[in-house]
Amino acid sequence: MAAQGKQGRIYGGLSSADREAQRRQSLLDAAIDQLIAGEKLTVRGVCARTNLTSRYFYENFRSTDELAETAYDTCVAELAAAVTDAFATPAELDAQIASAMTVLVASLEANPRAGHVLFSYRINNPLISRKRQESTAFFAQITAETVGDAAPPGIDAVQAAHFVVGGVTQLLSVWLNEGEKRSDDDNTGSAPLDGPAVARLATTLITALAAQLAR
Repeated sequence: MAAQGKQGRIYGGLSSADREAQRRQSLLDAAIDQLIAGEKLTVRGVCARTNLTSRYFYENFRSTDELAETAYDTCVAELAAAVTDAFATPAELDAQIASAMTVLVASLEANPRAGHVLFSYRINNPLISRKRQESTAFFAQITAETVGDAAPPGIDAVQAAHFVVGGVTQLLSVWLNEGEKRSDDDNTGSAPLDGPAVARLATTLITALAAQLAR
């Protein structure tokens, strides 16, 4: 049975707007799955994963680049908001940094698919590579802003933050990719990297930067 409502015909309890949103989310999920698998992102591949026709693809996205960019932005948005909120919480700088890194690691553990989009070694997509650079720049900027303008003469706080955030990014990449490798090969025999330990090490790196700049 179909009923007419303000949002269009109702089929199976879903309005046309609901169905459109569902299709869009399916396309985003399929894109994330393809990227994580290391596959080239194609309209045909995404449509095959979703059982949708190319018509529905182009109703939502102009190209696979736009789809990849939207998928990446969707994954990073929640992480960026959580870290920004943690840095913005009134507290001593060391506590702010510790809170931000704990929140970041916990968010990556809670949403590993997003973590893989941000850090997986399998993804070889030029647009994703560019987006990763933009994310690094964003986190370096808020790190520098948190430290403030206490840097000594001749030291660029943003450049210093890029150096440290690059190291933290590499740490997170190793941590997440190690988990991915372990899922591919259960006979590694090595202990998994510990999330809280990763958060503490990241905190130490950024706190050390803050201490150097505040001298």
